[in-house]
Amino acid sequence: MYRSNAAHDRPPVKNVRPVEHDRPPRVAIVVHAVYPGDPRVRRQSDALTDAGYEVDIIALRQVGEAADETDGAQRIVRLPVNRAFVGFAGHLAEYVAFTAMASWRLAREHRRRRYDLVQVATVPDFLGFAALPEKLGGVPLLLDLHEDMPEFFRDRFAHPLLRPLRPVVGAISRASAAVADELITVHEPLRRLSIARGVPPDKIGVVMNSADGRLFDPALHPRRPFMADGTLRLIHHSNLQRLYGLDVAIEGLAQVRPDLPWRLDVYGDGPWRPEIEAAIARTGTADRVTLHGAVPMDDLPALLAAADIGLVPSLHEPYLEYSLSTKLLEYAAMGVPTIATDLATFRHHFTDTALRFIPGGEPLALARAVESLADDPEGSVAMGLEAQRQATAYDWEHQKTRYLEIVERLIAARV
Repeated sequence: MYRSNAAHDRPPVKNVRPVEHDRPPRVAIVVHAVYPGDPRVRRQSDALTDAGYEVDIIALRQVGEAADETDGAQRIVRLPVNRAFVGFAGHLAEYVAFTAMASWRLAREHRRRRYDLVQVATVPDFLGFAALPEKLGGVPLLLDLHEDMPEFFRDRFAHPLLRPLRPVVGAISRASAAVADELITVHEPLRRLSIARGVPPDKIGVVMNSADGRLFDPALHPRRPFMADGTLRLIHHSNLQRLYGLDVAIEGLAQVRPDLPWRLDVYGDGPWRPEIEAAIARTGTADRVTLHGAVPMDDLPALLAAADIGLVPSLHEPYLEYSLSTKLLEYAAMGVPTIATDLATFRHHFTDTALRFIPGGEPLALARAVESLADDPEGSVAMGLEAQRQATAYDWEHQKTRYLEIVERLIAARV
């Protein structure tokens, strides 16, 4: 279970109020992601606007989305870049293009809007340099490490010809951290890794990727009785990437014993969808596996409440040892019994009584875990409730207070 003894953690404040201005304080958030699709940025933006801030979000633009959109105190500026990268060259070109455009647009908006703080979400880490002009002008910079860039690079770009670039990636990460006034990251193991790489312990804190309690509230979405209709209903929601192992999970489900009826509903989309469709065709499970595509975040709680088991079948790779799946926290918040890969970060936050851990990338292990949970309905329900209990330590209300305190402190230090 996670217990932070970080020197940077301060007692949460009960009433977080922005410093006095002749106008509401303004925060710009730069993120290489779609918005409002990114749940972490969405929670942070909502927390800021609820606390009296105005927020401008500079993000990617998907087909059909407005370039500029305002909703109350929140404004979304979407740049003409979208996730279409292939390989290292494609990733790099997109990251560089977005960073350049974000830097130009941030400077333009700052002249009009006068930001009191700029927050930049990684990856890539060099996106932090998009806010360098504002930083040099006295605007505090908060760097939000969604992921670890060196591990991301090591995993995604393992070709021998790219290995000489690893020290360069590490140097960029250190330089980006040095430029920022303060850093936050998504969990304690990633904080410790950042400290090991040279970030001062009192400069980096943890604001976890908690499930949003306003949405993932089991009181609003009562769970159905386990296998109420005689069919085991499994669920998985994510951006469909190779690392998340859904095609491996489908291979495993095809090996579940014939007398156990099951269905898998998948919500989300992404570049690994063709391989997942191929796995469905290869295993003959098209009548049991449904790819629904992306759904609004607001629809997910009810979908989770109607499922018997959640699947987090991530591959067991070094990069994911520093990743804490938001979907895992959402399953826990809703009390959904969950089968998850045995990753160090998962074990750091949940015990064996809360999750059914399995080796990553092993289809048969997943099949046996599914059968075991189906054969013990009472134990499975109890496991989901224990995960729900353990997840209360990571509740967004607590994380929100910590986040707002950090933002307020940085802005107040500038005044």
